[in-house]
Amino acid sequence: MLHDDAATFRKRLSDLGLSDSVIDAAWPDWWSDDAEASPSARAELRYSLARKLGLEPHSLLEDKEIPRFIWKEPAQFKHLSGETDGEKWALTSFGTALGKILLRGSSTPAFQGTRTALEFRAAILGNQTYVRFVDLLSLCWSIGIPTVHLRVFPLPRKRMAAMSVSVGTSHAILLGKDALYPPQIAFYLAHELAHISLNHLKDNEVLVDLEQDVPSDLHEEMDSEERAADAFALELLTGVPDPEVVPIGPGSGSRSLAKAVLDAAPDLHIEPGTLALCYGFSTGAWATAMGALPYIYGAPREVWREVNSIALEQLSLSALPLDTTLYLRKVLGEVG
Repeated sequence: MLHDDAATFRKRLSDLGLSDSVIDAAWPDWWSDDAEASPSARAELRYSLARKLGLEPHSLLEDKEIPRFIWKEPAQFKHLSGETDGEKWALTSFGTALGKILLRGSSTPAFQGTRTALEFRAAILGNQTYVRFVDLLSLCWSIGIPTVHLRVFPLPRKRMAAMSVSVGTSHAILLGKDALYPPQIAFYLAHELAHISLNHLKDNEVLVDLEQDVPSDLHEEMDSEERAADAFALELLTGVPDPEVVPIGPGSGSRSLAKAVLDAAPDLHIEPGTLALCYGFSTGAWATAMGALPYIYGAPREVWREVNSIALEQLSLSALPLDTTLYLRKVLGEVG
């Protein structure tokens, strides 16, 4: 029976490990004190939250029952660092529920078949000098892979760099890594596209790439799928799966590196920022590589805004219920 008031119900969700921000985003705007007095409204509140957060509806309809996540399996987690089963279930269920919403709002048929990194690269280079971050976004949307950047996360600590979601034979990509320059996140997007293209996800499976506390240049700690996804991503961005960029000529500072990559980028067909980061990877001079980005791009900008601006242009929001659309806008940072 539904005797819990809204505050008690919210605490049940919070005790499950869900962040206040995701509960706030999922909480419907139509809820009011009058709705609190209506048994049917209290039931609809629970069904609404279940759809958005990936919770078992019936587990929300009994006040003394612990809410349960629907999608506990299957899922793959990369770079685990002590996440509990509850945290993994929350990420899986939230990601699957959001992926379903995105695919319902996408009008582009899902891409069927396989493509290599070089085939994707050739398709982009047919119209561009090199593979830019915006080109990767356009590619994903053009082959029916909705791609968004999360501004609301299911757990109090974010931890998620990116996630690939499979819904049947369709896919969506959820980015979580923040960046102020495009190449800082381009690799993450190319990496998730690699997981999808290389069939690393079974039907209705989620793959979560968690952020590493200490980035590693060594591949020995990675599993075979991670190594393959890295190689695919680098080949898509640079043309080779293991690029090596070393300094030639005078100057070794960030300004010199910026000038060098801007000069070399058109001939190499590698985006300048990507080329600078490849230099950092090859030499270990990450401070120099990161310091070059302001000289390449000028003022920093929040990359997530570009990702979600494109997403909102591509999605057919009219195909979604109004309550779901508002939730999606909140998750994408358009509504505070």
